[in-house]
Amino acid sequence: MDKWYKLDNAARLYPHVANSNRTSVFRVSCVLHRTVNPVLLQEALDSIRKKYEFFFVRIHRGFFWNYFDINPKKLLVESESETPCQDINKMKNAGFSLRVLYYNKRISVEIFHALSDGGGIIEFLKSLVYYYLELEGFPIPNDGSIISKEGLPELDASDDSFFRYYDDLKGLSKKERLIEKQKKAYKLQGSVFPSGGIQVTSLLLSSKALYALAKKYNTTITGYLLALLFHALFETEVKYKRTKKPVSIAVPVNLRRAFPSKTLRNFFSVINIVLPYTADDGLQELCQKVDEVLKEKTQKQYLQKQVRRTTRFSMTRWMRFAPLIIKKIFIQAGFSLMSETKRTLTLSNLGIVSIPEQMLQHISHMEVVSHLTPRCPISCSMVSTGDTTCISFSKSISDMELVHFFTNYLSQKEGLDITVYANEWGNYEM
Repeated sequence: MDKWYKLDNAARLYPHVANSNRTSVFRVSCVLHRTVNPVLLQEALDSIRKKYEFFFVRIHRGFFWNYFDINPKKLLVESESETPCQDINKMKNAGFSLRVLYYNKRISVEIFHALSDGGGIIEFLKSLVYYYLELEGFPIPNDGSIISKEGLPELDASDDSFFRYYDDLKGLSKKERLIEKQKKAYKLQGSVFPSGGIQVTSLLLSSKALYALAKKYNTTITGYLLALLFHALFETEVKYKRTKKPVSIAVPVNLRRAFPSKTLRNFFSVINIVLPYTADDGLQELCQKVDEVLKEKTQKQYLQKQVRRTTRFSMTRWMRFAPLIIKKIFIQAGFSLMSETKRTLTLSNLGIVSIPEQMLQHISHMEVVSHLTPRCPISCSMVSTGDTTCISFSKSISDMELVHFFTNYLSQKEGLDITVYANEWGNYEM
């Protein structure tokens, strides 16, 4: 029998909730200083296939759970022709849940979330660009930040770290083991682009300047940007609506920073930062409130509870032995009630991407774009490379007030030097 893999605990959700409006596809990109050569990009992709074998798979439906097996076909690089994060058509994509795209100076990897998370796929992109540059005639010494051609040991790369680091927390009371319940969150609304698609607006700014700004408010970069997002939401949306629903911003957390895992599969958790609207709160007060919640919810004990909740669901006897068609009903209902309605938008921060110093000479910046859902039509993602941070807003609605407020505050109120660019999708429909 061909090699096959179980889906990890987070991955089991996505095949049941994904559709054309909720694709569960996200993108990471690297923008070079030169136009991409597609022939060399294909060679680079072929050269790293063996060490990232787990990404070159097909998804199948089993009786109890979905599973992956190795796809023997060749994955071809494609010229980008659609807006980001569109549904991956398995028939057109030779059965793969991954695609590699190029456009002008940009190399992009789009992946179905059942395969991996941001922490895993960024390693794939780093290797792809590293060996592409080598084929271009720029061999760069590997300082250890790029996974070597031999790759990680398979047990590390394909490890289901949710199971490995599961702890039932029996030393805690039943109440202490539970994650707090949350009310329905405020929902962003607007006119959806008639032809679908995602509009992406990206901001480029100095990582050092952003770090200094966060220090001024006595918080982290994530804490500052969360506070600014709350401020923008309050000023452009909530203060004009008669609603008692709190604003909730979901923050994916890379669990590899709390647990010693090297897996390239999903190993993340989502924490919700929830604040009610208070007219008297300025950005300084919001930074303080966000920082308190952020520190509490990124402690290892809290994240251990998250791992327990994610893993325990699939460990119950009735879930293990229920047919997949029954599981699908419960998973879809649980996602709608416990996840979708509990967030207003998402802020995803992949942090600083570590690459060899000499690679920076060839790279302008990196980008990350998150998928959207009908319930959450705007998302914010960020990633840093060298001294350049890229913050990208993806949205499926025409409203721009939130993005304009956020951008103007950073440039006019805080005095940061910002370069703004967009894919301009949907502008003619506004």
